[in-house]
Amino acid sequence: MRPIEIFIQGARVPEILVATAAPVDTVAGVLAGLDHPIQIREETLVFVEDVHGPLDPETSIEELLPLRFDEEAIVAPLRLHVTKCRHVAVSVRFNGESENRRFAPGSTIGRVHHWAARRAFGLSPRDAAEHVLQITGTDKRPDRDVHIGTLTGDTCAVEFDLVPRKRVEG
Repeated sequence: MRPIEIFIQGARVPEILVATAAPVDTVAGVLAGLDHPIQIREETLVFVEDVHGPLDPETSIEELLPLRFDEEAIVAPLRLHVTKCRHVAVSVRFNGESENRRFAPGSTIGRVHHWAARRAFGLSPRDAAEHVLQITGTDKRPDRDVHIGTLTGDTCAVEFDLVPRKRVEG
């Protein structure tokens, strides 16, 4: 069987880890097999990217793949998030207003941006595209594919400002 590529992010994972697995491997087995193994402890939670609930660590990789998977199929990499946080409290400020919502730790910056710009603050698609999320009190603007759980540390919370994409200096 063709190996499946797996990308792993987490609060204590400074860079995206890459692993390969057979469909019959378990999530716990994949994490334990990394160069710097991640052991599943009682407080460890594993999420699939942009999915709300945590996985059972004994879930096989095959159970996380599309139903039509076969040896000839090309499967997109599986993206996992390892954390101790069940939810991340997200706060976004824009034009003097603040909106709050809880997200799964494996939610991407892209998903949080869409919620904040389009739903919470009602920006048009064009205006939303001209704004990005910036971590409050910093000049850090995480990429759209970064999991919000990687930005929390031990707090299970993160604050953003919704700011214009381009900085106008004058």
